[in-house]
Amino acid sequence: MRLFVSEGAPGSLPVLAAAGRAQGRADLLISTVGPEECVVPFLTRPKVPVLQLDSGNYLFSTSAICRRQNL
Repeated sequence: MRLFVSEGAPGSLPVLAAAGRAQGRADLLISTVGPEECVVPFLTRPKVPVLQLDSGNYLFSTSAICRRQNL
């Protein structure tokens, strides 16, 4: 899984906290992106935080990302 966060995004802090708790239990790569970088190819505006699953699907909801990382 790959987690994309931005320093200015308000949802990044709880997602990073959940990622810290899940460290060692899940294979997770964390990438910090700029405010204008296009993370998801089919979106016209950047949206972070976003979790890219191994299946290629994306999770955009902060609470869904936190729940997924706690498994």
